[in-house]
Amino acid sequence: MRPARTADAGFTLVEILVVLVIVSLISGIVLFAFQRVLDVRLRIAEFLDGSDTPNLIASWFRDDIDGLVPDAKGGADVFSGAPRQLTGLSVAPLNGMAGVPTRVTWEITFDPDAGRTYLRYQGANAPLLTIASWPKDRGNFRYCGRDLACYENWPPPSGKVSELPSLVLLNTVKGTEDWAILAAPMAAHNPPPPPPRFGNTQQ
Repeated sequence: MRPARTADAGFTLVEILVVLVIVSLISGIVLFAFQRVLDVRLRIAEFLDGSDTPNLIASWFRDDIDGLVPDAKGGADVFSGAPRQLTGLSVAPLNGMAGVPTRVTWEITFDPDAGRTYLRYQGANAPLLTIASWPKDRGNFRYCGRDLACYENWPPPSGKVSELPSLVLLNTVKGTEDWAILAAPMAAHNPPPPPPRFGNTQQ
């Protein structure tokens, strides 16, 4: 008699799909929990001492901006800065995997109905997070080059500059007073040159 034939080792398509669904559910729960913790932390800040809340916000902003890296020339995520919004690639996203270049957006928006200005953050395709808010229409970003000349937009309209600014300044509000948070990208401010192309050698 011939021995019975054993099944091939490995995973079936159904098993792989089940694992992917479970991983997606866990990722969604983690991101939702992070957003809820952040929202609760900001809501109860007025009942706490409050002295550490601005420092926490400043630390998040500095860490994210310090992690900015340049995109390839002509890439979809080349750094762009406006008075109330900036986008770029960061290896230190607030709600993403550290070390992986992730598209991040910081924006300042004013809600006239509420009479408040909101500082918001988004990493890749994650939900938009409200980081802080303050009364009245106040706050903006500014961008400084190596010569420490600062501009409302980056890149500035004229002059040869690097892709990343040397400094990013967030003008916000701490209590009722104006408050500036300064951050400096740590990576090279321009993408590396493309590798050389070698022509086909003929025998």
